[in-house]
Amino acid sequence: MATYSHSVYLQQSTLKKEGRYKGVLDGFDGPKTRAAFKSSLNARFKSHPGSVRFVTADGYPPRPAPAAAWKTKVFGRPGVKGGRGVPQAKLIPPFPMYYFGKRIRTIGCHQLIEAPLYNALSELLRLKGLAWIKGHRLDQYAGCYNPRNSRGGTSKSDHSWAIAIDLDAEHNGNHTPWKAGNQGKPGWATMPTEAVKVFRKHGFQVGFKNSGGTRRDMMHISYVNRT
Repeated sequence: MATYSHSVYLQQSTLKKEGRYKGVLDGFDGPKTRAAFKSSLNARFKSHPGSVRFVTADGYPPRPAPAAAWKTKVFGRPGVKGGRGVPQAKLIPPFPMYYFGKRIRTIGCHQLIEAPLYNALSELLRLKGLAWIKGHRLDQYAGCYNPRNSRGGTSKSDHSWAIAIDLDAEHNGNHTPWKAGNQGKPGWATMPTEAVKVFRKHGFQVGFKNSGGTRRDMMHISYVNRT
């Protein structure tokens, strides 16, 4: 059963002002709302170089290229610690999730990735079940919005836009290599291939490309067009 979402209500209000949404402002994410959002996104990002140019039937936004300028074009300006924030949705995860042992009630993510993130997590639950999710520690949440620079760099982290979440940071660290088939072997990250495929299906990239056909930082699941 569909549930009320205040972020959907605000989205409907904006779309109605644009003349794209003709329905009732009810906060329910139905086909009319998704169609209006898709129309709005197509109008805004019809010429979006450096990105995969798609807006799906679910109303997903285009994935920006990694450069800050493209992330800003899609999601607005990044947040600033102690100052400017970003438009956030309070996503209620479809299964219990924990932040360093404490159960979380919501994930504060950018409102434009609320739908793809919720759908990705829900698909994992539907396909694999809660026991599998817990067994692979995908219920271990390590943050989303964090206005800061990338580790060891001067560019803004994806977290500054609240477009990335970290899962199971303990076993999928920044310098821990990952390769399909090697998960769980000594010295290798554990992010399951099945989860990588589901997140990619919904527009997310998992980790960063390394040399030798490996990846790193597989806790980092970001709505960015990064190889």
